[in-house]
Amino acid sequence: MQWFRSGAIVAAIAPFLMISFSSQAQTLVDSSKRYTIEETADGGFIRLDQQTGGILKCSGRDGAMDCAPVKDDTASLRSEIEELRKENAELKTRISALEKAGGKSVGELMEPAEKQLNVIMGFFEDMFRRFFALTQTLKEKPGEDI
Repeated sequence: MQWFRSGAIVAAIAPFLMISFSSQAQTLVDSSKRYTIEETADGGFIRLDQQTGGILKCSGRDGAMDCAPVKDDTASLRSEIEELRKENAELKTRISALEKAGGKSVGELMEPAEKQLNVIMGFFEDMFRRFFALTQTLKEKPGEDI
């Protein structure tokens, strides 16, 4: 009977022990996959910690490996993007307010510049037309003084 009780106890405890050992084994497997290592072109390697996201750049010098953390600019880039979004929204609001106050849209504000461009282009067209007329005259009357 004693043997039966101890066998029953072992049978009752065995599943819990198996789960415990299984989770410990899983932890060992996961910790072995914690780091990803890639070789670099200069003979060193990069190590990525998959739990924390930290990156180390390692290179060999004089027979010894030297590792240094790689600077992570993600946070600064995200904050810069957010600042640019705010600035963009402020500028859109300002443009809208200026259009309402002045009664002119951005396209209407560009019209004077387009008129000036047309005047300049007209000047160059006239200049080229006169130049080509002069060359035609020289072709038709070679050797004559103009």
